[in-house]
Amino acid sequence: MPEKALEVRRQLFHLVLGSLIAIAVWILKPVYGNLILIPLAIAIVLLYAIPKIKPDLKVSNHLLTRFERKKDVESFPYKGAIHYGIGIFFPIWLLEVNLACVIILILSVGDAMSTLVGKFYGRHRIGEKSIEGTLAFTVSGFIACLLFLKIAGRMDLARTALELTLLGAFIEMVSKIDDNLAVPMTLAIMAKLAKL
Repeated sequence: MPEKALEVRRQLFHLVLGSLIAIAVWILKPVYGNLILIPLAIAIVLLYAIPKIKPDLKVSNHLLTRFERKKDVESFPYKGAIHYGIGIFFPIWLLEVNLACVIILILSVGDAMSTLVGKFYGRHRIGEKSIEGTLAFTVSGFIACLLFLKIAGRMDLARTALELTLLGAFIEMVSKIDDNLAVPMTLAIMAKLAKL
């Protein structure tokens, strides 16, 4: 599969699945609290263990060939998904449900759109990233947050969502750590320290 087509598929999967996870957290965390982290932790362990224990498993191989970058299949299968799971663990664990969902949406929508826009339309580079991608992160991440906050009846958090989106875009642009880890972990810690 051509690299660009694979990247589009990966990022759309990232956006859709991440948005569904945010909705699930919004629905389930008020009922089950941090117990919802148990299935997330199990999923992370399984994603790490399955390629090592059962490398010829059809379902796993199908997912790897459809959604994983070739270099990661060889060196660290499910790297993005594992880092994503570890990253969103922190906002779910540390924050109230609406802020946790805002951070998950910032990561899921903002990161996916920044990659797609940056890869296809990024002309003004800052290191490996582009200004166009960073703008796409900011705009799409904030719009996703506004839609969520409207549905949740928490438009009072719109300014906080904007601040977190801007910080997330900056982190995504400059961090040397995988953005699936750096963005949600940093935003969760900052929000917790700021007592949002």
